[in-house]
Amino acid sequence: MRLIFTLALTSLSILSTSAQIETCPPGTDLNAIPKFAGTPSLVSGNALQQGAVYRYNNVVTSPFNMYALVKIENVDKAKVINIDERDLNDTDKDNRFQPQIVPDNSTLSSDRRGLITFSMTFYNSVTNLPASIAGLRFTHYDMDGFTNGSTGWYREMGCVTLTSGIITSTNPVSQLVNAGDYTANGYLWKQYMGSTTEHNGVSSDPEVAMVAEYLATSAVIFRMGYDFKKGNGGNLSSPASRQYAAKFGCFTFANGGPMPVTYTSFDAVVNDKSVLLKWNTAQEMNHSYFEVERSFDMAHFSTMGIVLDGFALNGTAKSYQFKDNSAELKAQNLVYYRLKQIDVDGKATYSKVLAVRLQSKAGVAMQVSPNPFTENLSMRFSATENGTAQIRIINSYGQTLLSKQSSITKGFNNLQVEGLSQLAPGMYIAQLVMNGAVVDNQRVIKN
Repeated sequence: MRLIFTLALTSLSILSTSAQIETCPPGTDLNAIPKFAGTPSLVSGNALQQGAVYRYNNVVTSPFNMYALVKIENVDKAKVINIDERDLNDTDKDNRFQPQIVPDNSTLSSDRRGLITFSMTFYNSVTNLPASIAGLRFTHYDMDGFTNGSTGWYREMGCVTLTSGIITSTNPVSQLVNAGDYTANGYLWKQYMGSTTEHNGVSSDPEVAMVAEYLATSAVIFRMGYDFKKGNGGNLSSPASRQYAAKFGCFTFANGGPMPVTYTSFDAVVNDKSVLLKWNTAQEMNHSYFEVERSFDMAHFSTMGIVLDGFALNGTAKSYQFKDNSAELKAQNLVYYRLKQIDVDGKATYSKVLAVRLQSKAGVAMQVSPNPFTENLSMRFSATENGTAQIRIINSYGQTLLSKQSSITKGFNNLQVEGLSQLAPGMYIAQLVMNGAVVDNQRVIKN
């Protein structure tokens, strides 16, 4: 039996599903959806090893041609034995990215968890520059497994990076386990554990599918792996290789309903030792109120306050704020927030977790110039470690109008943000996010 693990990226939300997920709405440009039907070529590194980079040509053909580079970013207690096993007798499955992954040990004698980290970056085939794709959807099917005795198991697992605007939800009938969020390798991850019940063949059963959606991005980073618990089942010898699969496509709830609240932004502004949280919603259905929850370890959250209503924006959109100036912040370096949205019937859903670096402990100060500006901004800062930085330009409503992500190195860094001439004159916030945490905000004025 061949088992498939698929991830699906949809608009800034991560959902485990209980409905059919392969229907594209009328008018969808299918040529704009990435497809991995071709044979990849190794362009750098050693095949199947950490650091190996593979190229797929013609993954997108509309509105222009794109290729994709797939990199094995990290290998942890697992091995890739086939970068992409094709299903040439099935056109739909042939469009998937389907690596085969096995544990690094031939015999599992104790609890063990292994993960392979992949990145996919899309490039314009003419300019060879990264190309952003709007509404990129990434689906993870057939996250299943089997029991090992009555108290153990071997199951597939998957993770995606949590970037700005992502919200998470688990469907009540899903067989997946929401294993929470964690930080590793400079990223904040959302983690799902698969079912311990096998689904026959190359299953697209919605009960074992997870979906994520992003507004626009040129790269996605995700993990595929296994989770073994010995339990009373004894050692597991020569675990069979399992076929994982990432497919980009459309996502719809056939039997479910829309999310009660659709977030368009969730950000924080740090001022000395207080934190101002701002979030916007595009639509609200059966919404009652928000609870703002805080944690200092990302494991134990407590309610800091209740927000009953926001300020109306255009149409059904609303803007909300909450200020945390409690004394406990003075002794902290890093703090985490999330929103608990309560429906009129008492049901709750959670937003993404927002990590906020408190500036006085961070050792990071950003210098922004010129200020006022007309078209371009230069952000200069020092970093205490290698990683990623994101610059966001935020308006007075808390909406992120522009976002740029770059790799940074320990020490001095200088990031350029261009193409700001289209912004209306006024005051904005230039926000610096390093390795998933907000570390500085500067007011800037557009002439």
